[in-house]
Amino acid sequence: MTRDPRRARRRAGIVAVAIAAAATALAVLVAAPWRPRPPPAGRSTTTLALRVTDRDAPVAARVLLIDARGAPLHMGNLDLYGQRQGGAACAIAPDVVGSWDGLILGRGIAEVPVGVDRCVPSPAIPYGRYRYVAWRGIEYERAEGEVDLSAGRGRVVVAIALDRAWTPHGTLAADLHVHAYASGDSRLPNPQRVVAQAAAGIQVVGLSDHDINGELAAEIAGLGLGSAIASIASDELSAEQLHVGVYPVQVVPGAPHAGGPDDAAIARAGPQQLFDLARALSGRPADRTVVQLNHPRFRVTALYDGTRWDGVAWPPPFPLGFDAVEVLAGYTAFNAPGDRRFDDSVRDFYTLIDHGHLIAPLGNSDTHDLNWVLDGTTRTYVYVDDPRVEPFDEPGFIAAIRGRRVIATSGPWLDVEAAAGRGATPTVGPGQALAARGAAWLDITVSQARFVHAARIRITVGSPSGPALAATIDVPPDARSFRWAGPVDVGPADTWIGVTADGDTPLPLEQTGTYQRDRWHRPGVTPFAIAAPILVDTDGDHRWKRGDADLPLP
Repeated sequence: MTRDPRRARRRAGIVAVAIAAAATALAVLVAAPWRPRPPPAGRSTTTLALRVTDRDAPVAARVLLIDARGAPLHMGNLDLYGQRQGGAACAIAPDVVGSWDGLILGRGIAEVPVGVDRCVPSPAIPYGRYRYVAWRGIEYERAEGEVDLSAGRGRVVVAIALDRAWTPHGTLAADLHVHAYASGDSRLPNPQRVVAQAAAGIQVVGLSDHDINGELAAEIAGLGLGSAIASIASDELSAEQLHVGVYPVQVVPGAPHAGGPDDAAIARAGPQQLFDLARALSGRPADRTVVQLNHPRFRVTALYDGTRWDGVAWPPPFPLGFDAVEVLAGYTAFNAPGDRRFDDSVRDFYTLIDHGHLIAPLGNSDTHDLNWVLDGTTRTYVYVDDPRVEPFDEPGFIAAIRGRRVIATSGPWLDVEAAAGRGATPTVGPGQALAARGAAWLDITVSQARFVHAARIRITVGSPSGPALAATIDVPPDARSFRWAGPVDVGPADTWIGVTADGDTPLPLEQTGTYQRDRWHRPGVTPFAIAAPILVDTDGDHRWKRGDADLPLP
């Protein structure tokens, strides 16, 4: 296990180190260290001029070149544990990165030399003919084409217009668990993390390095990307038993851990100690802070797994001191035969909700590099009053997460509305509350790009005996958008309605990263989306009473 010599506290509890170490530690120890080689002398005679747009406006995106043999063109080197790209990508320009999985364009515009460059190894792009694939996260279709980059071609212009598959109105796309250089298990420069997040369509990023307060505001400003992405200051407290994210925090430049807690306070902290430490670290009132339980089904440094909770027994064998939980986490982003990790995580979450513990279901990538788990692989869409990032309404954003106004997804978009009956008003959405007797009317739309294949919608309701599957609705094959509406029985007692959409066909590896294949020989990340449950007040007393909860409702 590689550790940052500046921070002796890096232990087996660190997320990606723990999962990679078992299979790669020996190889890392015996492998010769990678050393840069000077690029060859000479001058490029061909330049690739890229312009990626959405409705004629340049947008951040990724572009992968595929050679004549059908092999993706890798740029730079793998410098992290022998399998991952941390600090060895090719910095073509401040906002253009040549990575192991293609070009990453922070603004959608790039001038890339071909044949000879300053990359290591050079050239990043050899002369030749290529097929290209371009994409921007999960909201757009992939664009494909061909380009001749043979020697002597001069400036070759490739204009790529992306087709939007769906629009998440009134939301901000967030990835609130990402790592960069300050984490001992990552070598990625902070500006490259910003570029990769922007290219994934992320609008709010939480830099959550291990036990270090951090943010990316300076890098965003330096890159001139303030109109596209905002930063929220965060920390991932990394104890041996669990990892806990907290935001916002105060970053103190020059202070130990940038104002983060002392090593001794974290190393062997138990759950309640870590939750308390997170709240103290924020320095803000509890209603202005999010304490986030990270990857609880990760097998290591995973609270649910480590305490052997089956996801059903009550009470669980740990305290419930968190406001949000990663239901969709980047390293466990799959349903596979015999290991349906998405389904297990949703079961866990619904058990908490059913007993009155209202927390937000989040999706975060936990990305550490540029090829294993990519930025925004799982993400959270947060419904906010002001969906701008410049200026960014941070208090409103935090309030929305605490209010569970969220949808988490690895690919599909879920539009969920509920009313007391067909045609009744008002309608409510994820995280909100509804007064209804006997039945509620649901209106659900699943939208997805063509490379995403959600196959079913599942509706779950809190019953007298616990969470119960109320309906499964098949999504027609290859449907870009599918709508279903109908009544759902809610019973006589206050309850809740949960909606998910999922499928079994993995997303393209180049868009999610190759961790699932490289580490576990799985096909890849599968599509899954979960909307925060809608609360149902069945007796009209303007309170929600279920399990341990007795809450006033608007």
